[in-house]
Amino acid sequence: MKAKGSGDLVKGGKGKRVGRPEIQISAEQKKTATRAAYLGMPEDRIAIICGFASGNPTGWGQYLVRHPEFKRELETARVTGEVEMQGRVLDAGNGWQGSAWLLERTRGYVARASLEHTGKGGKELSVSGNLLGAFGGQK
Repeated sequence: MKAKGSGDLVKGGKGKRVGRPEIQISAEQKKTATRAAYLGMPEDRIAIICGFASGNPTGWGQYLVRHPEFKRELETARVTGEVEMQGRVLDAGNGWQGSAWLLERTRGYVARASLEHTGKGGKELSVSGNLLGAFGGQK
């Protein structure tokens, strides 16, 4: 009898399996998931493609532990897609902007901006409609 967290179903008395049966991922789902990984889709969304409920990272993670070949396929697809997309950015020939964009998104070089949310002395800040319009808010 194995522990519940080991990845296999726990066998009960008389050879009965206890617990939920493992989700079966079809070849079509695997193909779609691999393409999604190639395109850079977040892993939690790929899990949904494969039939795992949204917000169930444990079930998805356990599935990948039990199926390391599928996990490798997804990782390879993600890296291959990333290399191709980075190549496109760098090959675009638009000067420094492409390189800056790539650095911001892949290496953490992000311009930080902050706004004051309170007025003078900590009092409530009143923002005019014209100012909101300048930032894409109400006019």
